[in-house]
Amino acid sequence: MKHTINLLEFPKIDELVHQAGIQDSQEHIIWTKLSRTETASALAELSLFCRASVNSSISGRKRAKYALHHYKMTVGKEIHPFVATQALEDLGLTKQRMNELVNLQLAQLSTENNEICIEINFSF
Repeated sequence: MKHTINLLEFPKIDELVHQAGIQDSQEHIIWTKLSRTETASALAELSLFCRASVNSSISGRKRAKYALHHYKMTVGKEIHPFVATQALEDLGLTKQRMNELVNLQLAQLSTENNEICIEINFSF
């Protein structure tokens, strides 16, 4: 049984699949390694941490900062690079601008002046 998606709904992914010449083997592409439950859980947690990041609580902001890094290093690596590129396209962002925004958010979440800033670079 084929498990394919309609690439016409995702023009950037469709473009990348055709550039790579893998349109005939799309059913073998692993778009995400997360289950539906893991994805829902991660999104719920991210939502809570986003709320914590704008809170006046220093401990909440600090936890949000490390959560952002955690999700980038774990969940972010579980999706196919074509999917990440499509997401950036949908948001109207370049990889460079996304890096700038994430690092700006991390800087805003800093709770101490001498705290080491974790720089995240999207490498998809």
